[in-house]
Formats: sequence, C-alpha cells, structure tokens
Amino acid sequence: MCMTTTEFCDANANITANLPGFEQNLSVLKDTCVQIKLIGEEQKLDRTGLTESKNNLKSELIVLAADNARKLVAYAKLTNNATLLAEIDYSETDFKRFANNDVKDYAHIIYERAQTHVAELGNYGITAETQSHFIAAIDSFNASLTNPRIGATAKSQATKQLTVLFKTANRVLSEMDAVVEIVRLTEPNFYNGYRSVRKVMKAGKSSVRVKGLVTDAATGMPIKGVSVMFVAESELLKSKSADVAAVKSVVTKKTAEKGGFSVMSLASGTYQVRLKKAGYIDQVVMVNVNDGEMSVVNVSMMRN
Repeated sequence: MCMTTTEFCDANANITANLPGFEQNLSVLKDTCVQIKLIGEEQKLDRTGLTESKNNLKSELIVLAADNARKLVAYAKLTNNATLLAEIDYSETDFKRFANNDVKDYAHIIYERAQTHVAELGNYGITAETQSHFIAAIDSFNASLTNPRIGATAKSQATKQLTVLFKTANRVLSEMDAVVEIVRLTEPNFYNGYRSVRKVMKAGKSSVRVKGLVTDAATGMPIKGVSVMFVAESELLKSKSADVAAVKSVVTKKTAEKGGFSVMSLASGTYQVRLKKAGYIDQVVMVNVNDGEMSVVNVSMMRN
C-alpha cells in the first residue's frame, strides 16, 4: 500500500505540491517504503546455510571421533588399560545421540587421551598428523555453534527496525491524510482517488492459500505448537500503535505435529508473520500474498 500511495501522489504532483508539508512527508514515506521492502527481502533470504554448515561439520567430527575412539579401544584392550577404555568407549551411534556441546566435549576427551599416548599409537593409525586434523575439526565445529544464533540476532534486529519504520510510515501517512482534506471539495477526483489507494488493502478477501513449515534450526526437526500470526502491513500502518493487540484482522495459526501450517482466504498484500513458542527466540518474517498464487513461509527457529 505504501508504494501505491506514493505512485498516486507522484502522478498528481501538480496538486500535492501546493499542500502544506505534503511533499516533505511524501519524501519520508518513499524512503521508509524502500527500507521496509529491503528488510523484508533480507528476511526472506535463506539463512539455513548457517545451520547446514554446522551440521556438516558435526557429521565430519562424529566420524573422526568414532574412528579415533575405536582405535583407542583397541589400544586400551591390548594394553589392559581399563581406565582408558572406560573414558573413550563411545560409538558413532553414541555420538549421534549426543547434544552438540556433548559431541564437542567427548570428542575433545578422545583427542586428549590419544595425545597422551600418541607416541605409542602409530600402529593403530593415530599420529601427530591425524591428531592435528582431529583438533581442527573439533575447533571448526565449536566455532560453528554460535553462527545460527548470529543469524537469529540479525533477524531480531531487523524486526526492531521494521517496528520503527512502520511507526514512521504511520505518522507521515496520518499527516498526509489530514492535509488532503484541504482539497476535498476543490479537487474531488484527486481526493477520492487518494482515499481509494489508501484503503486498497481492505478490498474483499480472496481465496489465497499460504502454507509453511517451522523447524528447529539446530536439529532440522519440525516444531509443533508454534503460534504463527499474520499481520497485514496495511493494518499496522493504519494503527496508532505498534502493538498487535490494537490491530484488526490478525490471523493466527498453530503448527501441526509435523511443523506445518496453512492459511486460507487472506487478502492479497504484504504481511508480517510473527512466530512464537516457549523455549525459542521469537521471529518475524515478511511474506507477499498475491491473488491466485500459493505463498510459502519456511522458517527455522533457534532455541533460547
């Protein structure tokens, strides 16, 4: 709706140029619309690459840790070292069940125990060179554990920026609406056209389906029971408050057992999609809904 309003006003610059403060407010609105659009596009970018990279590093580390553990088990049994055996007897299946931090910690234990006996382990396939590769894999995985949270932090900052931008757009539109009343009788065609574009998003709803999937950013598993709230940009702009409670026509869904959700009969337009679930960081993404098209919203959520 922002862009529609600015385009209409530009087409009627001969009238708006004479309205007090209108051109200044229109300029602010244009800049604000561009920023909202850019942030919306940024939020649509696939950030799952961070998680995918971490999972690849985890898989590589698990293979190395399990392999070194097997070699140390052989060494411990042949040297009757029961203490060492108890400390390092972990299989690949064990590692796959461990949480991320446990994978890192137990891998490090295996590295340290091998390091203690490295001079005796050459015949078992553990050398200074393999140890160097092993510790590099541990360090890389450890570094990757913070990356998805950095992505979530970026989304959080974008959400805060959007809140400020919507407030700015709401303020300038309110002032523009007030000034347009000056020409209600003298420029009826312009006045009616302006009012029409300002409420275009209130047009009758069409049968548009939005579907999506919410997953855990760390595990990739679906998340059940996430609150998924659709808030129309047009309603936020008209509202005097950034509080969703003050916005009309909010559509809320819950994700199903397999993390999916779908929404029917949304009016076409731009929506904030707000996702909330206890134990996870709140997220806000943007989605465009168009008549006759299916919009897809796939989100990965980080735990607190």
